[in-house]
Amino acid sequence: MVSQVLMSSSLEYYANPSSTHMMGLEIEQLINEARISISNLLGVNSSELIFTSGATESNNLAIFGVIRALQNNNRRLHVITTKIEHPSVIRCIEFLNDQGVDVTYLPVDCNGMVNIESLKEAIKENTALVSIMQVNNETGAIQPIEDIGNLLKNYPHIYFHVDGVQGFGKIAISLEYVDLYTISAHKIGGPKGMGLLMKKGHVNISPIMFGGNQEFGIRPGTTNITGVLSMQEAIKIAVNQQEERLNSLTMIYKRVYSVLHNIDGLHINSPSPGLGSPHILNFSYTATSSAIFLSILAKKGIIASSQSACSSKGSKESRVLMAICNDQAIASSSIRLSFHESITDEDIDRLIEALEQTVILIKTKKVFSFLADKSLEEQNIYS
Repeated sequence: MVSQVLMSSSLEYYANPSSTHMMGLEIEQLINEARISISNLLGVNSSELIFTSGATESNNLAIFGVIRALQNNNRRLHVITTKIEHPSVIRCIEFLNDQGVDVTYLPVDCNGMVNIESLKEAIKENTALVSIMQVNNETGAIQPIEDIGNLLKNYPHIYFHVDGVQGFGKIAISLEYVDLYTISAHKIGGPKGMGLLMKKGHVNISPIMFGGNQEFGIRPGTTNITGVLSMQEAIKIAVNQQEERLNSLTMIYKRVYSVLHNIDGLHINSPSPGLGSPHILNFSYTATSSAIFLSILAKKGIIASSQSACSSKGSKESRVLMAICNDQAIASSSIRLSFHESITDEDIDRLIEALEQTVILIKTKKVFSFLADKSLEEQNIYS
């Protein structure tokens, strides 16, 4: 188990792996072995893996690293992405745009998916990077990564970066089609503060931080041995149990989707079953705000969210949903349910009941009395 690896490695391995003494060398060997183990699971070379502090750093390193390396050629560069990317990607792209890099934001359809023809039309002679996520973190929409990768094989001067944080371990992907791929440990049951960037050998990137020569001179800093070993275990579990996890999540998704589909006035923002990753289900109930809907669910013991944790603070509407549907009412009333394969039938029953009761509370205008009076939690709100 990941927790056991986390605890034991924290107690046993405290030396600096960059040190030349015996304990340091032993830990360095463990890191090398972990790198090889992970590379075998991912189907890449061990020299193509860079350990980072998480997905945000991995995405920053991929985007800024590629552009900085290519800017040495003194030519104006062009980057292609979408408006529905995670903040750790979109804000990097916005910064590059401010610094003189040309940017094209691809439109997405009603399911939040990129059109291959639109991508093909956007490619220019100076296009250096295409960055498109595998699975959207708010709606669960799956992008056609294989088709995009096959298209970009015709343009060897363009690197293809994929933010795989929400996809890895949930749905299948072949890294044959991508040049750079981001993984977050805590999204697959590993520790927070640990991530991974897969960078193919032919991709040149420049460091964005400076210090020691760790991680092939690309990512300086003392290597987090506890994080590495724990992430190794999490990746092994994620890869080996991926099919089983997908089947369980799909059953959960279909059941909840069918209930939400029949609630009058509720708009489902996630793709229909089969088109999206089954661990995310997003909907809007425009009769009230996300904040009120979430407050009712919270009092019923249901923890949900409106946007990604990196987007929600200070934002009343979803940037992602505005890019998909351009409807402010929908974008400001969205609810995101995130599922885990360990959810039981009883958990689903409880969730469905809470969702149905929440809608009734809103329709009958009993919201504020419910939120103000704890005793109402025990009453039959159907009456």
